[in-house]
Amino acid sequence: MPSRFTVIFAIVLIEALMFAAPSHAGDTIMQKPIRWLFHGPGIAAIAADDAVARILDDTQPFVMKGRNIDAAPSRWNAIPFASFTSFRAMRNALAQGTLAPDVKGIMYDNEKWQFTPSVEQENPERYERLAADLVHSRGLLFISAPAVNLVAVLAPESPDKRYDTYLRLGIAAEAARYADVVDIQAQGSERNTKLYANFVSQAAAQAREANPKVQVFAGISTNPSGQQVTAEDILRAIAATRDNVDGYWLNIPQPSEYCPRCNGFRPDIAVEVLRRLAKP
Repeated sequence: MPSRFTVIFAIVLIEALMFAAPSHAGDTIMQKPIRWLFHGPGIAAIAADDAVARILDDTQPFVMKGRNIDAAPSRWNAIPFASFTSFRAMRNALAQGTLAPDVKGIMYDNEKWQFTPSVEQENPERYERLAADLVHSRGLLFISAPAVNLVAVLAPESPDKRYDTYLRLGIAAEAARYADVVDIQAQGSERNTKLYANFVSQAAAQAREANPKVQVFAGISTNPSGQQVTAEDILRAIAATRDNVDGYWLNIPQPSEYCPRCNGFRPDIAVEVLRRLAKP
């Protein structure tokens, strides 16, 4: 029979193991497969690091069609998609047959900016449905990514904070109802892990209630609207939401008319995030 000391020691050891926390955020993430969505020159930067590029083998990431699409290694089995900021542009491209033949899906990126007509910003549910019907009629996947800044159009007098207003307006539910994939553009809050996790978890739940079959992605970024973030910030955001989503849109922006507040191009942060996530 074990001694009283042995039993006490065993209990203490078990409790210590249960509550011991890893030193890095990346180490806390469950080993559940992550789906990814990439676009822009960041694709080439990730592919250039052979060790990190191999992490994505056979993961079927969504990759935005453009001049960098060829940089994605064929062994990724990537799913090419085209992105549009207006329903009109999407409709014209499909009518004129200008999409590349290998495109498998279309993203509708409705935001409060000059690239989306005001009528679409003011009626997101209507245009989500129209876009989804059009895309599905062509046998393509529909990816919806309504921006959080739409709340400034839909509820300009709201006393609530923008994430609370986004949830109250049911924007995630409206987008998910007609989509195959919905992206929650939460990247602006990723430095505040608690805020990011609360928003993503509630928006994801709202999306799945509207459409249990939808794949839910959350936005993360190496430079969200000019904010200085680190790989550790992003890894904490992922660790806090990994069980709530199917994947992440890893945005690696650079200054452009689409991101006028962006600072320097930082693919090194994305590479570090992917490397840390792959650690055993």
